[in-house]
Amino acid sequence: MVENAPKIEEVLGDFFEFCKGCVLVAHNAAFDTGFIKAAAARHGFEYNFCCLDTLILARCMYPDLPNFQLDTLARHLNVILDNHHRAVDDAKATADAFVKMIAQLKEENHYELSKLNDDFDVRSASKKNKAFHIIILAKNQIGLRHIYELVSASHLNYFFRTPRIPRSLLEEKREGLILGSACEAGELFRAIVDGRTDEELKDIVDFYDYLEIQPIGNNAYMKTDFKHPNVNTDEDLRNLNRRIVALGEKYDKPVCATCDVHFLDKEGADYRKILMHYKGFKDADNQAPLYLRTTEEMLEEFSYLGKEKAYEVVVTNTNKIADMIGNVRPIPAEKCPPVVDGAEEGIINDSHAKAKKIYGDPLPSFVKERMDKELYSITTYGFSVMYRIVQELVRKSLSDGYLVGSRGSVGSSFIAFLSDITEVNSLPPHYVCPKCKHSELAENAASVSGCDLPDKVCPKCGTKYIKDGHDIPFETFLGFKGDKEPDIDLNFSGEYQPTIHKYTETFFGEGYVFRAGTIGTVAEKTAFGYVRKYCEEKGISMRG
Repeated sequence: MVENAPKIEEVLGDFFEFCKGCVLVAHNAAFDTGFIKAAAARHGFEYNFCCLDTLILARCMYPDLPNFQLDTLARHLNVILDNHHRAVDDAKATADAFVKMIAQLKEENHYELSKLNDDFDVRSASKKNKAFHIIILAKNQIGLRHIYELVSASHLNYFFRTPRIPRSLLEEKREGLILGSACEAGELFRAIVDGRTDEELKDIVDFYDYLEIQPIGNNAYMKTDFKHPNVNTDEDLRNLNRRIVALGEKYDKPVCATCDVHFLDKEGADYRKILMHYKGFKDADNQAPLYLRTTEEMLEEFSYLGKEKAYEVVVTNTNKIADMIGNVRPIPAEKCPPVVDGAEEGIINDSHAKAKKIYGDPLPSFVKERMDKELYSITTYGFSVMYRIVQELVRKSLSDGYLVGSRGSVGSSFIAFLSDITEVNSLPPHYVCPKCKHSELAENAASVSGCDLPDKVCPKCGTKYIKDGHDIPFETFLGFKGDKEPDIDLNFSGEYQPTIHKYTETFFGEGYVFRAGTIGTVAEKTAFGYVRKYCEEKGISMRG
């Protein structure tokens, strides 16, 4: 269709003259203007146009659309688009859609585009905006807290296929953070590939504390990717890194060479290849060399920058960033239990009340000695709050008619039994009279649980004894010194879990409770299946 059309350099000047003094409007404008800017730079033309993107505007105005492609937007606004992906038809449809959108904005009194962030639900719109990778480091405890808050917000409030962080939130939480420009999926690298000018890149560079470059093997896929027509050789990739180094020098930003490590050793690529193949990635076999390189390997990789500059980006600047980071601990060295008023007194009083209800007053020596031992550890090392929390949750569930199962080592705590946290009585096997409270330890009951004792009647009142006690040492739960971090696992009914989760939040207050998940791993048999399936599909023979 364009075989006999004039060359780009012949028409570009006329195009810019035609657009003079105007605002350019396009759908997914960064894509279109990227080609125009690149052509302008190649042929010595100046590009200085404002641009408005109907794609971003549509995300703000119509967040409930299934997607924001031009044909979807056209249907929503009753705009004619007969030949989608033909230049004139697309341009006409974009113009008609834009006119209708502006009219709607005026009707709803949105006269200033700068106020759209306040007027629309930016949270839902930002979920579907273009996203970039970024490196966030914490240089102090304030930064660490901000990272945790950003991670939470990205998963809970801004998740769209992957966790996302709006730039506005990042700027709000910036204190204590160090921001790096990241890999080829980062904002700076993408802008350079898109042909942005140094003036446009300056705004991007200013946002980051340091810039990153990576081995060209990491980005080798770009040479065969149709999305990057200007990247065809290794030298093209090196030139992209040289451009970042030049920007660092021009705008006084340290440039750091990083590996973008996804696995430690080269052979880790084989494992990642199989995992990605299982996930359905068609290019899983084309693994980038994302292994941890030595300093010498990195110096050799970036030798094309010159000996001094290579040392600067590999050694000097990376150490400079590391030195900006103070003594940051992901978890505090000291225990930081929540504060619940009356927790310690509550556990002590409840335990004594139930013990006396079962064993009478005064308590038998074997009961009192075990209670005193456990309560000393629980109260001395600050575990009363944990017992109190769990006790409250179990009571709530039972009061609503749902049984709670405990599992694991909490069954070794007699105080947990007295607090109704577990049904397991960890005392030595014994008899206790439900009527007169007389009790006696079982003789020769090693390796026998109380429930397996022979039946017996109380010698004082003739009532049939209750048999109990499983002889589990308290050390199993809190260690030999009583200071081991306790782990209380409870099984709530599946249908009741949302209720008890919400109750936990009301118990402590909104924003002070989190629901933790587990990191997904691959079981050995599953991993073997992955490899076997991969080998079968690829026709590879391997040893068992």
